[in-house]
Amino acid sequence: MTSQKIKKLGIVVLLFLLLFFYKCPFQTITGIPCPGCNMTTSLYYLLHTDIKRSFYYHALLIPTMLIFLACVYFRKNEKIIKILLIIWCILMIAYYIYRMIMYFPNSPMVYDKNSLIYFIFRHV
Repeated sequence: MTSQKIKKLGIVVLLFLLLFFYKCPFQTITGIPCPGCNMTTSLYYLLHTDIKRSFYYHALLIPTMLIFLACVYFRKNEKIIKILLIIWCILMIAYYIYRMIMYFPNSPMVYDKNSLIYFIFRHV
């Protein structure tokens, strides 16, 4: 097997693991959802054409995908990529703050009681 085929196989395996077995490391440690939490759930519902539920779980999934595609398209222009990523970061942070104020600790921004910090403080 050539190294190119091994790289492609590795990417496929990584994508498979991310889509089906991914657990947010930030939420696993702190119990608090991260800015990207529920994006996989949002993608699941988008792929099943339930756009309303997809937006409920993470409204920035589609803009994130569009910015990714734009970055791929403009991959040789670092200035445009930098601007796109800055815009994306600002949107993600603003949306995260909004979701934490409006929803936390209720669905979809649920506190994880199986987190490491919760476990430590429960046993101290």
